[in-house]
Amino acid sequence: MGFCCNGFGWGSWMDWGGGWVGLILNLVFFAGVLVVLGFGAAWLVRQLRGRPLAVGGETDPLEIVRQRLAAGEITIEEFEDIRDRLRA
Repeated sequence: MGFCCNGFGWGSWMDWGGGWVGLILNLVFFAGVLVVLGFGAAWLVRQLRGRPLAVGGETDPLEIVRQRLAAGEITIEEFEDIRDRLRA
């Protein structure tokens, strides 16, 4: 035939996969890769959720402080102190 490996080019799945066991292991491996990609995509979505995409300009610092106050990250006293510093 002129090709190596019994006419199958660089080898068949029987040569490197071990028959049915290799087929099952390859399917399990592929499923594992899909699961890892799915978890990675879910993690990425969770990281990016709630963050506005900056389109063409800076975000107003006072608006950021208001959002932090609304989210409970800072107290009213801290908000007022930061607001006064930004206005000065």
